[in-house]
Amino acid sequence: MDKLITIDGPGGSGKGTVAKILAAKLGWNILDSGALYRLIALISENIKKTDPDSIGKELKDKSIFFELVKDQYHLFFDGKDVTNFIRREEIGVKASDLAHNQNIRNLIKDTQRSFYDPNIGLIADGRDMGSVVFPEAGIKIYLDASIEERAKRRQIQLKEKGMEVNMRNLISSLEDRDLKDKNRDVSPLLIPKGAKVIDSTNLSIDEVVNKIMDLI
Repeated sequence: MDKLITIDGPGGSGKGTVAKILAAKLGWNILDSGALYRLIALISENIKKTDPDSIGKELKDKSIFFELVKDQYHLFFDGKDVTNFIRREEIGVKASDLAHNQNIRNLIKDTQRSFYDPNIGLIADGRDMGSVVFPEAGIKIYLDASIEERAKRRQIQLKEKGMEVNMRNLISSLEDRDLKDKNRDVSPLLIPKGAKVIDSTNLSIDEVVNKIMDLI
């Protein structure tokens, strides 16, 4: 698949930020797979059901797209901006649980693939984009960073939101998440076949973006 870049990696590696910059720079579509799982969690909360059939009916024939709003990509579902709703903490927790359900992952796979338009291009960000959803992507990136650097980045994000977080607790949380992601039975986090591994520990966002632009 030409004009398709997948960016996989653990939490805090910078893949979301890099994906947004690349999409804006290239004028390509963007797929934030984490946001889609949050959307599924929001839908299941609204209908009080978590089975794929019920959620599938709610998804059917409804538009889902990301749009750049004031330098940030917002998720629109059925014509409504649901970005603020899916960012709620309880939605994030539920999304994490649903992401471990193979039936849910099968349900959402067609939706994820529908974002790819060969005439426009796509930057797909997630944990199984290059390994499961788009194994034939033209360029696959696995973005990584040390656990300490990822915790530091997360701490900065939370401080910007007015929250104080202990660094030791953040590292422990990321280690736990990494362990679960890499050892889960359903779509575990791994380096996709043929992926270019980029360690962003000592790189700026611009340097990472430039490395990927060089590959293009």
